[in-house]
Amino acid sequence: MSEITNETLTEEELKKQFDDLYMHIFKYIGDFVSIPTQKYNLTFEAYMVMENIARSKNGQTLVELAKLEGVSKSAIARQVNVLLKENYVMQKVDPNDRRVKYITLTAAGSRVQRNLAQATDERFHRWLGFFGRDEAEHFIEVLHRANERAVAAGFVGFDSLHDKRRNSNRGNEKPGRLGNGNL
Repeated sequence: MSEITNETLTEEELKKQFDDLYMHIFKYIGDFVSIPTQKYNLTFEAYMVMENIARSKNGQTLVELAKLEGVSKSAIARQVNVLLKENYVMQKVDPNDRRVKYITLTAAGSRVQRNLAQATDERFHRWLGFFGRDEAEHFIEVLHRANERAVAAGFVGFDSLHDKRRNSNRGNEKPGRLGNGNL
C-alpha cells in the first residue's frame, strides 16, 4: 500500500489509494464483523435484522424492519427468508388484519441473537482497543458523511440496498454523539 505524504496527491494517486484501501481495509472490516455470524449460516446484515426483532415485544413487520434498517422491503424480505430457513424467526399473522405478519424470534433465534450480541460486542471492543476511542469516532464520522453523500447522490449500488424514501434510523439513536462536519 502507498504511504501517505504531505505532498498534494494527483487524482490518479488518490484513486490508487482509494482502491488499495477498499481491497484491504473495507474488506477486512466486512470480514471482521461477519466472522461471528458465519457459524450460524448468517450474514452480519441478517444478524442486524435479528437485533431489531429482539428489541420488539411483539415482533416487527417487514415494513417496520425496512424502515428501521433504512433499506427496501425486498432487501429485508431476503434477510428474513434466510432467518426463516434457519428457523431463527417465525411469522405470526395479526388476528385483526390477516394481511399483516409479525416476525418474531424463535427460541433458537433468541439464543443465536444473544450469542452473536456477545461475540460482536467482544469484537467491537477489540477494534476500539486497537484504534482508540478518538480515532474510532473520527473514522465513524467520516464513514457517516460518506454514506450520507452517497445515498443523497443516489450512487449506483446504493439504490438497490437503501430505500430512498426514508433514511435509516440506525445511528440516530444517540443524537449529537458524533459531529456533522463535511468531508
